[in-house]
Amino acid sequence: MKNLIIFFFMLPAFGTLAQSSQIKKPYRITRTLIADLNNDHRPDTIRLISNLADWNSFNKISISLTGYGKTTFNARDYWTVVDSDFLARNKNAIHTKLLFLKSTPIHSVILLFGELDGAGYRAEFSIINIEKNKVKMAFDALNDGNHEPDIEAPLELTDLALDGRLCFAYTTLHEYTKQAKLNGKTGMLGSYTPMLVYRVDDSCKLNKPLSKSYMEKNYVFAGFNYSETIDIFYPDDRSKPKIWKQKIITKK
Repeated sequence: MKNLIIFFFMLPAFGTLAQSSQIKKPYRITRTLIADLNNDHRPDTIRLISNLADWNSFNKISISLTGYGKTTFNARDYWTVVDSDFLARNKNAIHTKLLFLKSTPIHSVILLFGELDGAGYRAEFSIINIEKNKVKMAFDALNDGNHEPDIEAPLELTDLALDGRLCFAYTTLHEYTKQAKLNGKTGMLGSYTPMLVYRVDDSCKLNKPLSKSYMEKNYVFAGFNYSETIDIFYPDDRSKPKIWKQKIITKK
């Protein structure tokens, strides 16, 4: 079982994939949500649509901007409740636990969370960008073995560049390796799991400069890839982690 171990929070083990979600029923609207999504002071409508048995899972979403029509997206797997730890750290702009919404003067962003299984792998994670009265699926990662990003542990959705454009930051889960002590502090050693930042626009690509500065502030920076050759010391008091040592791999 993998655990998220970073300086300001810990994640518990997650439940296994809900079997009941896979049972198919006729499509029906399960939730209707109202919010101003394009800053025109008119109410817009989000509808969650599902043919799954689980009331808290859905596999279609329609977004209607008043005066600009409706856009519908189908899940590649399905979406479900937003991670509770993410909601604890990020204020949701809409009254629901089935999606996360945040807006700035230039756009609105919706995060959709797929199921996180007992081993720490998330089936699907999606980001919808609403900008200039258009609705786009900017990011839709499916953990199906085809090397798409595995959004195991979303961290925050925030305006990192202070320019009105939201950035999405996430990391991955990993295992502790052993207990350790550094500079009088007790803690655990674990692998290097970078925090990656995606600047949300219609293409929503990894932003390496923002990722680097985010890690330097909140974690450590030792590249953009997961590494078992770098031990990270995670203090028990959840202060900023430090690089413990880098293992030397001898090629045979």
